[in-house]
Amino acid sequence: MKVLITGGHGFVGTPAVAALRAQGHDVIAPHRGEYDLLAETDRKTLLHEHKPDALVHLAWQTTHGAFWTAPDNPQWRDASIDLMNRFFDTGGQRAVMAGSCAEYDWTTGAERLAEDAPCIPSTLYGTCKLETCEHALSMVSSGASIAWGRLFLLLGPRETPTRFIPSIIRPLLAGETAQMGSGSAVRDFMHTDDAGAAFAGLVDTPVTGAINIATGNGHRLRDVAALIKKQIGAGTLDVGALDDRPGDPEYLVADISRLQQELRFQSTQPLETAIADCVAYWQKQEKA
Repeated sequence: MKVLITGGHGFVGTPAVAALRAQGHDVIAPHRGEYDLLAETDRKTLLHEHKPDALVHLAWQTTHGAFWTAPDNPQWRDASIDLMNRFFDTGGQRAVMAGSCAEYDWTTGAERLAEDAPCIPSTLYGTCKLETCEHALSMVSSGASIAWGRLFLLLGPRETPTRFIPSIIRPLLAGETAQMGSGSAVRDFMHTDDAGAAFAGLVDTPVTGAINIATGNGHRLRDVAALIKKQIGAGTLDVGALDDRPGDPEYLVADISRLQQELRFQSTQPLETAIADCVAYWQKQEKA
């Protein structure tokens, strides 16, 4: 199929493009700046020029630390809904959209979140993602073929330096002190190569509706940091030096039953291997 992917040069988009091409698809991945997805005329032009059979929509506001409350989240919601509508109106067959674990209710406690878990977002970002999801699900009920992939936490090369994993790796590689919060929270980390492969896999399946994109394995953040420290063998960890972010859930792990049973997908990189890949990437950056 001819597959149009937005955000195809980003953190998840880069491996998704590679996976789609490996599956034999003709992939169109416009660079940022070629089209303004927040502009209606550009969305119309993009679809008219390429006439894709499938759409993988990953683009959104992703500025680390800012995207939770960014004022353009509603614009991204409206643009994403319009892109979906126009895609199917112009003859598109299959859409795969990027959702987020931020759509869920984060106060449910220490239980894995399945796709039918309550969705009560605590951020503007999560609210706008959920509203886009609800539109997609209404289209599914009318016969549209749409999968809504809810991403949990990610790690991998090209990660923003201020995110958790690089914020631990980089000081340790320099033989310095890596500061962090209490590290008590439990998180589900997936390598971006696996996440990209999951989105690519959804293009070739009839799975519709919300589906978690995650490993299903929870790791306490202080244990993740300790694993990084063990692999690097340098620097020191200062656990508790920083305040935990208000409102962050203590437990955020996915139930991946749909991913495993319906998509028949399994992560290929355990946490140890994924961290080793990240360490190797930052080592190369330091030497460059």
